[in-house]
Amino acid sequence: MSKRMCPVCGIGVLERIPSTITLSDPSGIEKTIEVFEYKCPSCGAEGDLFGDNEQTVQKKYAEIRAEAVSSMLEQFSGSKTSFSAAERVLGLPQRTLSKWKNKSVAPSAGATALMRYIHLFPWLLEVADNKFEKRGAMRIHIAAAMRDLCDMTKATDVKSVSAGIVENPNNAIFFVSMDKSSTLPVQAQRTATTLGKLMVNQGACEYTYET
Repeated sequence: MSKRMCPVCGIGVLERIPSTITLSDPSGIEKTIEVFEYKCPSCGAEGDLFGDNEQTVQKKYAEIRAEAVSSMLEQFSGSKTSFSAAERVLGLPQRTLSKWKNKSVAPSAGATALMRYIHLFPWLLEVADNKFEKRGAMRIHIAAAMRDLCDMTKATDVKSVSAGIVENPNNAIFFVSMDKSSTLPVQAQRTATTLGKLMVNQGACEYTYET
């Protein structure tokens, strides 16, 4: 490799210093790459004097994004929503997701962020399918939150969990009801079940979810 002259003073022959850095991704992917810095013995200038490292880093990050998105789409393949349906609601060209999954096309940083959101919050596809209508999006979000809350709350001795919001013009109450029918006395079971059904079924509840 030919010697490189210092771009600062123009007279020093640069010393090339190799090192390694590890790039990581929120999905857990890590890549180690070799980078180079330069030092001028004449003027003392040092660092990535030609910007080569930035290009190397960005190229490797593109590979990491492609792997991360491909992995997310592998998991997405098992869901009820098809790639074509997801592309339709997200406004993506046909077969975009398949190309990302096969790594034949590298997703941009923005596309990767989009897929991270969809991976973490699959209900966003339903929001998109409803044309991002605010009231509908709030309902979908709350229903998903309740579902997650019920899943988190449900213990081994809990037979079922229900959640909802009871509203009137002045206030709203969020409730979570856990049915431990295997351990409660019969009368207590009936009382708890009746109250839960009244809250859910008598029209006071705008949002409900049950397991």
